[in-house]
Amino acid sequence: MKKRVVVALLAATMVVGLLAGCGASKKDSGASSKGSGEASLRFIDVSPSPERQKYYEGVFEKYEEETGVSVAYESVPWDDAADKLTVLGTSGQLPDIITTHPSWLGQFTEAEWILPVDDYVEEHSDEFVEAVKSINWAQEKEKYGHVYSIPDGFMVKGIFYRKDWVEEIGYKIPTGEDWTYDAYFDLIKALTDKEQKRYGNSFRGARGAFDPLLTYLQTFSGGYTYDEKGNFVLNTPECVEALEKWGEIYKGGYVPEDSVNWGFVEMVDNFTGGLTGTVSNDSEVAKACEEKMDSSEWGVLPMPVSTVDGKLLNTAGSPYSYTISKNSKYPEEALELIDFLVQPENNIEYCKIGGLIPIKNDVGDDETYGEDGPYAPFLAQLNDPNFTVPPTYGAFNYTDLHQDMFHTELQKYLLGKQSAEDVLNHVGDELTTRMKQYLKDNEDASVETPKTIQQ
Repeated sequence: MKKRVVVALLAATMVVGLLAGCGASKKDSGASSKGSGEASLRFIDVSPSPERQKYYEGVFEKYEEETGVSVAYESVPWDDAADKLTVLGTSGQLPDIITTHPSWLGQFTEAEWILPVDDYVEEHSDEFVEAVKSINWAQEKEKYGHVYSIPDGFMVKGIFYRKDWVEEIGYKIPTGEDWTYDAYFDLIKALTDKEQKRYGNSFRGARGAFDPLLTYLQTFSGGYTYDEKGNFVLNTPECVEALEKWGEIYKGGYVPEDSVNWGFVEMVDNFTGGLTGTVSNDSEVAKACEEKMDSSEWGVLPMPVSTVDGKLLNTAGSPYSYTISKNSKYPEEALELIDFLVQPENNIEYCKIGGLIPIKNDVGDDETYGEDGPYAPFLAQLNDPNFTVPPTYGAFNYTDLHQDMFHTELQKYLLGKQSAEDVLNHVGDELTTRMKQYLKDNEDASVETPKTIQQ
């Protein structure tokens, strides 16, 4: 594979300001007092919360007690994370371990900021659930030639719905092959009652808005984003019509008008707060539902199946993964820390915080992940023979598009400033250009294909 290069997106002069903006715990970042000369590691969390920080600092203390290696916890707010990690990467100042979003791997590997972990995967793969091996790691090998990350947990998307509203209006939700996107749209319309200040859906119009739309459009292409030559295939007349149906949920008033600017937080808060009747998102939303709603008020439906081939397309995967910085002075110790974090006892504790599914086979008799537990609907999807994980946008760096173009193009359509066809053509032209350039620059690369855990 030809060596890939990255153009620095931000000037290195921003580093001083960035380092001041990264939160760090009071824990000493120097060498451990328990073992003179032992390694000390820096760990950065890109989705910080008080609960996550408490967990990490606690588990790092346990790790230091066992090994003598100290770990400094740092954090970067999610909205700033992509830009700030770019600055740190460009200046060679990334921490030893990075919590990495899947969409950043193209940039990180292209810039050679992180180390592969193939040997670890080969040695420990039997410990991990099949989905991690057949989806996460298979996708990374196909995209980048190596495995670079170890997931922090596993998420499966589902449709959260107001079970009490459905019972109140006597609505019968289709199941099996009849549970299609059209059926989902009908449910959204049925749950909308403006007199009671009820809207059928928590609609995402801001950053990340194109991601669920992508999965819907892929139900018309067998799960593909590109053809084998790198041409975008989701701007066909069928896909244009599908986008118009998608847009009708907003334009028809079945969602709040200001949802054109909603992101993840607004979607979830308005569902748990009683304004909206459905929200399509990952299993992590179950945590918020458990905390803020009565169990009689909410339930989970699987993602709709394709009307073309019956596939159950679901963007299942890991919200974040652990990667090791190439400029780490202690890569072996960093890998040992990651292995400690994903041990069943620690991973289960972590997954319960974020509403995730553990990545290790050994979950013991923990009832949270049993057949009758709150995560059973997500596990059932993983066992569905039609369960398929489609590719995303490509192995190339598309962080800038995800931060801006994808959702702004969609917003223009929702606000009547351009057609559905224009949206897909504009996005498709840019993605085709980048994919073809990627294939040209990487002679042994190929277009990613849909993945299934079914053998």
